[in-house]
Amino acid sequence: MIGPPSWRDHQDRAVGAPQVPGADDRAFYLPIGDLQAGDYRRNAFAMGTEEELAALRRILQGMVDLRAGTRVLDVGCGDARHLRALAVDGVLGTGVDVSPGLIGAARDAAASAGVEVDLVVGDARELPGALGPRMGTFEVAWSLCQGALGTSPVTDPVVLRGMAEALRPGGVAVVTLFHALFAARHLAPGDAFDPVHLVHHQRTEVRGPDHARETFDLWTASYTVRDAVRLLAQVGLEAVSVRGVEPGAYGRRAAGEVGLDDPELLVVARRT
Repeated sequence: MIGPPSWRDHQDRAVGAPQVPGADDRAFYLPIGDLQAGDYRRNAFAMGTEEELAALRRILQGMVDLRAGTRVLDVGCGDARHLRALAVDGVLGTGVDVSPGLIGAARDAAASAGVEVDLVVGDARELPGALGPRMGTFEVAWSLCQGALGTSPVTDPVVLRGMAEALRPGGVAVVTLFHALFAARHLAPGDAFDPVHLVHHQRTEVRGPDHARETFDLWTASYTVRDAVRLLAQVGLEAVSVRGVEPGAYGRRAAGEVGLDDPELLVVARRT
């Protein structure tokens, strides 16, 4: 038992923060996704799809090809921007998201683009129930921009175990995780960081259609490289490479290169 959280603000002063959602609590991202729906595409982090996919093709070269017939699972897919782009090349994508609003937006966007993507409303903590017979059939399973981790920081291992079990033996998992060193270095006023459990908390305003605005609590578990590799190993995923990234810039660093100011860690692993 590590103990209770020790929340600190951007000046390293003790502060309070709302309790981290528990394993059985509703996914905190659900109302955010439903509010944004089709406006999800306006998020700054959602504008780097082309670069991210080009970089992923290079990073995964020699392990798996993102080509026609390859089965890719995107957990926390948002509006399925990556899968819709891959579908143009015949990649068989399945996207899961907890938000019905985002899945609805993904279906509308896929129909407008004339591509087919298998889209499922489901909680990332319960992938076997959401995917059914699709479990164990994917060459690649990924969660990008912490998409699968908007449930509860305490259940990240459950999410990753489901992703591992969704893969074929030898399949490839790709995850981006919030970088703990970046989180601690760049706390903004009003944010809080727990150095004990490495969880970041913030209150953020989210904009939806018709100028709608709502403020939400966000909790994000963050990781050092060592912690990330251990976390994946615990669920049967053997890390192959780690690099520092940020949305829209997955290809700027070589494998093994992580900067203190890289907001995310991109980990590639194989199902053992």
